[in-house]
Amino acid sequence: MYFNSPEGCHSYKLVVAGEKDFRATDMRNRLLLIGLAVAFWFCIKVVDYLLPGPAILVLLCALIAVMVTHSLWLFTAQSRWIRNRRRRLPDAGRRFISMDAERWQPSVDIFVAAKNESRVIETCVRNLFKLDYPKFLVWIIDDCSTDATPEILEALKKEYPRLRVIRRSPGGRPGKSAALNEALPLSKGEVIAVFDADAYVAPNFLRTVLPVLAAEGVGAVQVQKRIYEYQKGFLVNCQASEYALDTYFQMGRDLIGGAVELRGNGQLIKRTALIDVGGWNNKAITDDLDLTMRLLINDWDIRFCPLAYVWEEGVTTLGALMRQRKRWAEGSIRRYLDYIFPLNSPGRLSLVERLDTMAFTTYFVVPALIFLEVFSEAFNAISGRPTNCSFFCVVTTAIIIISQLNFFIAMRLYRKRMPAWRAFLHTFEVNAYVFAHWMPCVFASLSQIMFKRQASTWHRTEHVGQPAPQLVERSS
Repeated sequence: MYFNSPEGCHSYKLVVAGEKDFRATDMRNRLLLIGLAVAFWFCIKVVDYLLPGPAILVLLCALIAVMVTHSLWLFTAQSRWIRNRRRRLPDAGRRFISMDAERWQPSVDIFVAAKNESRVIETCVRNLFKLDYPKFLVWIIDDCSTDATPEILEALKKEYPRLRVIRRSPGGRPGKSAALNEALPLSKGEVIAVFDADAYVAPNFLRTVLPVLAAEGVGAVQVQKRIYEYQKGFLVNCQASEYALDTYFQMGRDLIGGAVELRGNGQLIKRTALIDVGGWNNKAITDDLDLTMRLLINDWDIRFCPLAYVWEEGVTTLGALMRQRKRWAEGSIRRYLDYIFPLNSPGRLSLVERLDTMAFTTYFVVPALIFLEVFSEAFNAISGRPTNCSFFCVVTTAIIIISQLNFFIAMRLYRKRMPAWRAFLHTFEVNAYVFAHWMPCVFASLSQIMFKRQASTWHRTEHVGQPAPQLVERSS
């Protein structure tokens, strides 16, 4: 597929892999993961031979040291930035925005992939056309909807001349990536903004985010994600705290010059950067994380903007949550397998980005190790062999404490309406919630990659829809 540059003077090729390429990649990832598992088993044997104590617990202790170091690194950078803001000192380093960046006003194409989104699409479109910005178009990619979405969009087209609707043909490649790629050759904006169909933003959204994207070498910007405040319930409350932790980590990674990640909803990408990496990856089940990797290995910087928010619905049922998080976990693991060699090639990433990325992989390794150790301890107890329950409890407690401290700090910074005592108590709830669903999701994703013939199928997150919320923007 070919598409033109904004100036219309060049043609670029969008590389879209076929089914044979998908199967070859799945097999490669399976073999790579099995190879890593064998190497891990060999590492355990070496640790067993050289050091006293159970190997998995020794490795967990090493990962705890990595988690503590990384957490302190992010906290120190962020606390320094907050102090400078309170003292009204000028921003430094990556947070600095020049006057030229403030005046930069590129043309923007807003992409929204929609499949059976009749409950939310009208609110989303009307909200986007409230943006206080002179040069933008809204593109809705109707991905073969079978509900009232086409009729709603047809009526909205008569009301908004700058609304463009693309109807995908049945039988095409499913998924958000394929839908976005279909709109890319038809658009000409210098910046592509991507939102989900349940997104809601403030009128000053683009004016707040675009100056962060303006700097040379910056390819994309991710904004802060928040759960709608009108949603209530245990699951929604825990997800809001997860998003606060994500903001805390993303902000810290941005300040240290680490590898900020895109989150799908509320991301802005320069067209030149998107063309350079070949558009979105049709085989990726997490389009945002895959695009993050390809931008990083092609020397494009990704920034985080905490002063702009995109509001979205939280998942309200356990089944929907598990499907969503399993997809996230599998997509996260697959993107590391897909790009493991470019990520570790000399000159691809800066030293800080490399260290930051390596530290973040521990959040996928730790749940797998804990699961293996639980299985090992249970097997030893049943077979009458000596167990290491006390050591295991100490290690697990240390991991939980680190997680609770990170959650507490994140909630105090990014859920400011929550009192300190409530935030402290809530850390126990949200930790139980995270470990209860994240460990089985990681284990299921590893099993999917190693033993299933292909990747999981992409499934949209069901949206409920509510009247347009009254949002009050607050400075972070």
